[in-house]
Amino acid sequence: MKRVIPFQRTRYFFFAFSALLFAAGIAGYLLNGGFNRGVDFKSGLALQFQVAPASFTIRYTGAGTATISIPAGEQALTAAGDFIISVTAEDGTKTDTPFRWADYPTIAVFAETLAGVPGVETAIKGGAGADPRKLVPLVRPATLSDTPYTLNLMPEVGTGVQARLADVRATLDPVGKHDLQVVGAAENQEFIARFEASSDEAGFQATMEAKVLAALRAAYGDDQVILKSTDFVGPRLAQSLGSQAIWLIVIALLAILAYMMLRFKYVYAVAAVFALVHDAAIMLSFAAIFRVEIDSATIAAILTILGYSINDTIVIFDRVRENQNLMRESSLETLLDASVTQTLGRTVITSGATMMAVLALFLLTSGSMKNFGLLMIVGLVEGTYSTVFIASPIVLEWESFMSRRRKRRELEKYGIHDHEKPAPVEEPEVEEETDVDDAVGAPVATPVPFPLAAGVEPATSPEAPAATAPGAEPSGAARDQGSHRHQRRRRRHH
Repeated sequence: MKRVIPFQRTRYFFFAFSALLFAAGIAGYLLNGGFNRGVDFKSGLALQFQVAPASFTIRYTGAGTATISIPAGEQALTAAGDFIISVTAEDGTKTDTPFRWADYPTIAVFAETLAGVPGVETAIKGGAGADPRKLVPLVRPATLSDTPYTLNLMPEVGTGVQARLADVRATLDPVGKHDLQVVGAAENQEFIARFEASSDEAGFQATMEAKVLAALRAAYGDDQVILKSTDFVGPRLAQSLGSQAIWLIVIALLAILAYMMLRFKYVYAVAAVFALVHDAAIMLSFAAIFRVEIDSATIAAILTILGYSINDTIVIFDRVRENQNLMRESSLETLLDASVTQTLGRTVITSGATMMAVLALFLLTSGSMKNFGLLMIVGLVEGTYSTVFIASPIVLEWESFMSRRRKRRELEKYGIHDHEKPAPVEEPEVEEETDVDDAVGAPVATPVPFPLAAGVEPATSPEAPAATAPGAEPSGAARDQGSHRHQRRRRRHH
């Protein structure tokens, strides 16, 4: 078997590290005055706008209706052209006239070509020699009328109208209390402004929108402010959406708990759900510290990470169940370490592959999708961390606690309590004994002479050492002394 990494030995360090992250999140929440709630969970009006130099105006005075579109992103891949004029006649017949940027070297040439369409009129406002590719794409098709519609060029640093974040914030301060955020790169001069609504006042959206546009146009020009989108959420709807989001997460956790209890032991289900709560709490702590906007995309990111994290946890717990039959003599700590080590490669590869896709989402998008990508990055890292260092240690701590509890109950069953410790047994001192002592204490047997034949005189011989006759039984005192000496030698040996 390959080397087992002792993850469980460091469990108290990572418990403390998680507690530190929670404390940092609580501190960030209190110091920043709560979460940075988006328009989904905070009543008010959100306006997305861009400050860009005007290029030319276009209007339609013909029969029927006309719309223009400048596709961008995925739409540009399938669109019939880079710029499309759609005219719908009174009988419902629709005619599309597409244009390709490659056919027009400058804005002036392009505007002149557009004027050739029946009922279309154009007028140059600026940047006549600019490349038509620099026109700002339209979020949605714009309906033309006899009122001129302005098309703008993408902003460039150092040329044309310049709108910095601090300047735009100062411009909107007289309108009311607001939050201002840059969308995408700063040089695009695109922003989102949010104004809080204290009540469901009728006409709040129209009134506030008019005030914002009037302030911006007064500062940057009538034709150089593009309103891209507006979103309004009333206080009651915001409260309802917030409650629904909380219940959504709670129901998801309860469903996961029920599934885990059916598939694993109770302690494994509780550990898995606790790790999921840990994941959600860390993601919200990150959002509180760094003022990441909390909106519907945030809830989507949290639910996605819960799915990834529980999947990794189930893989580890499945391996634990398999190893219980293969490693019967191993302790639970060794069993958990071996299971986490065996599945570590799979966990890292899965999270790493997902991380590459999420990084692309974070780097190549803007707005709420960029925040979604950022929270997904944090969630993937944190989800892998909780799977390895939180879920398994919780199982180990719980089983250790239950084992100590069972032992305590067994002791109490026989009248022994933890606070009642038996007195230590004093061993008697062992007297050291030498060979001389053994020799002195040894009994001396009286020699038994052999019978002599008749007429034979005993020969005179030197004294011989006394010897015990073969087969003679030692006396009781001798046996006792020999036993005591044997016991003392055994004690000295041990």
